[in-house]
Amino acid sequence: MKHAAAILFLFVGLGVVSAQQAKVPPPKPKSKAEVLAFIKKTGSTPPDWFAATPLNYPKTLDLSWSPPPQGSPWDPGKNVGQFIWTSINENEARWKEGIKFLHHMLTVNKDKPATVKQVMNALGNMYHDLHQDWARAAFWRQMAGEADSLELAHSYFKLGSKDMAVEILNRYGQDNTRHASVVRLWAEIGEPAKALQLAEQMAGSIPDAGNLAAGDVCRANGRYAEALVYYQKAAAASGGSRDIDQNKKRAQASLDAIKSVELLDLKKVPDGKYKADSFGYSGQVEVEVSVAAGKITDIRVSRHTEKQYYSSISETCANLIKKQGAKGVDATSGATITSEAIINATVKALPKK
Repeated sequence: MKHAAAILFLFVGLGVVSAQQAKVPPPKPKSKAEVLAFIKKTGSTPPDWFAATPLNYPKTLDLSWSPPPQGSPWDPGKNVGQFIWTSINENEARWKEGIKFLHHMLTVNKDKPATVKQVMNALGNMYHDLHQDWARAAFWRQMAGEADSLELAHSYFKLGSKDMAVEILNRYGQDNTRHASVVRLWAEIGEPAKALQLAEQMAGSIPDAGNLAAGDVCRANGRYAEALVYYQKAAAASGGSRDIDQNKKRAQASLDAIKSVELLDLKKVPDGKYKADSFGYSGQVEVEVSVAAGKITDIRVSRHTEKQYYSSISETCANLIKKQGAKGVDATSGATITSEAIINATVKALPKK
């Protein structure tokens, strides 16, 4: 954690840094040097909302972030990790407070290197998953010494350097993540062949997850016939990951969506609002799609029971509207299970010819 002490002291006084200093318009960096310089400059300043955000957490919290005893009840009023998961992640109105709280945790634990590293990683996660602040996400992952982090690779790519993302991804000889995160990141950065290779390798030992990921890679690249084969294998899997039941439902939902998309012609869809749902992470995700003059004008998630990372909802809806058209809609690759459900429900909602 190089320069960790200096950064800790910097953030003790974050509230006095002006909002104007923090509002540095992001450049469009491409080279490694430009990306690293931008991360360093942005990461060492607070977001423009930081000073006005209250420090709000239960005074009963154990700020040492000690792990709860095995078998103890869930208690977000005492355990920091559970407080973040339940009280912060599930409540978008508190996402800024989450950042403020973690910076407070840095100050409280400044003499405890292991806890400091844990907090830095949590900051990286929160900036990445909730705020989509790629520069600060990368900054805190770097500070924590997480050179192999997939979130760091994704942030580098989002900041304009595919080469830096590839450098990290090449360290993963196989994908052992729960949701095929390595496969999905290779696909997102525009390397479907590499993504498919790892997905097929994964399918050898975890057929539900590996074939589902392979189907998603093919589908996102318009290779529908191949996607159907992989989804059928995932839906028929009889053994695999702990998420096998969920993965089989997701594969079936994607199978149904692909079959529907071939019959969809937006130009022939009457003006109006259309609803449908699809299987998400914790239940059905319902969307309402508005169509006018042969175009999707609005997509709203009208009902869901998802509890984590709502940023995927607004981003996915915006991407679907931007893409338009049957294949454009279907080719939007979602980063989360919730995103996938929104895509499938959107295709399902629109009347077919």
